[in-house]
Amino acid sequence: MQHSRHTFTPSVVALLTAMVGLSACSDTETVTDAGTDSGVDAGVSEWRVFVTNTVQNANFGGLDGADQLCATQAADAGLGGDFKAWLSTRSLSASDRLAHADGPYVLVDGTLVASDWDDLVDGFIAAPINLDASGAVRTGDTWTGTLATGASYVNDDCAAFASGSDGFALCGSTATIGAGWTQSATPDCSTELRLYCIEQ
Repeated sequence: MQHSRHTFTPSVVALLTAMVGLSACSDTETVTDAGTDSGVDAGVSEWRVFVTNTVQNANFGGLDGADQLCATQAADAGLGGDFKAWLSTRSLSASDRLAHADGPYVLVDGTLVASDWDDLVDGFIAAPINLDASGAVRTGDTWTGTLATGASYVNDDCAAFASGSDGFALCGSTATIGAGWTQSATPDCSTELRLYCIEQ
């Protein structure tokens, strides 16, 4: 599948200097069973993150629809807690709409992703976010609309993630720990990608 590429503005290009490569987002995936152990230890406050086990075009029905997808997949996996999508529109950033944890973000198997919110948005994460809510490895790319700082990508957002046909939006890569985990390329809205989900 060919996806058209779009040029980042100079200010966005400057933010991309820390990322590892600039590969096109695609709907290619592989799945590996990594087990289903919970990463939350008794008495330890941790915020879990996962990537969805499904792919779809950018029409989530807006931010609320994306959040509901995360909540449903977390509930189906028995995670409990409140989960929202790591997703920004041009008018509302992930930084403004998501809780800022003062403790570690971890994958569902306990692997450290970031020590706290500030660490999550400093341009690097400790491990790729490549496990779904049940602990299976999911590769491929994710709709984010979000720069590595947690700010919105403002050039386009697939009609606030309510269109699967017109325009383009920012995506990230599940294979990357540099800034490219959330700001990798800008595929067409019809591209079928995953979402990152983050506990609140």
